[in-house]
Amino acid sequence: MNEIKYQQSQWMKVLWIMLPLVTLIMMAVKTMGLDPVARLRALLTIAAINFMVLGLLGRLTVKIDNTHLRWYFGLFGWPAWKLALTDIRQIEQCESRWIEGWGIRFTKEGMLYNAAGKGAVRITKADGSSLRLGSAEPEVLCAALNNALANYANKLIK
Repeated sequence: MNEIKYQQSQWMKVLWIMLPLVTLIMMAVKTMGLDPVARLRALLTIAAINFMVLGLLGRLTVKIDNTHLRWYFGLFGWPAWKLALTDIRQIEQCESRWIEGWGIRFTKEGMLYNAAGKGAVRITKADGSSLRLGSAEPEVLCAALNNALANYANKLIK
């Protein structure tokens, strides 16, 4: 059984606040002269688009189990990625710069997956590439990853 050793979600608060707010303002401006049926149709279309965007990108969840580090965006668990613990060579706590933004980003240091704040964990993979996972508690994520790696190595030795 692959039990979860660590799980943390980071909500993209800016998206949850700004998207509905901008939508309401745009709806008020764009639908002023429309008849009620056209206004309702526009409102439902915009609401569906908001739901899809928030559902796909509204939060970042990071999980560690016995064999893998997994992370995914949104409420539906997609898009999702995983990395075998055996493919991890180094872990370090770091910070993302404000200019790198939030979401899924390609940076000069490799991929960045972040939903809020500056805290992150840099993971160097066996192939030499690296990625960063945003976290509200990067020190806890580092400790959980180090613990999972140690436990996995001990199981291989036995």
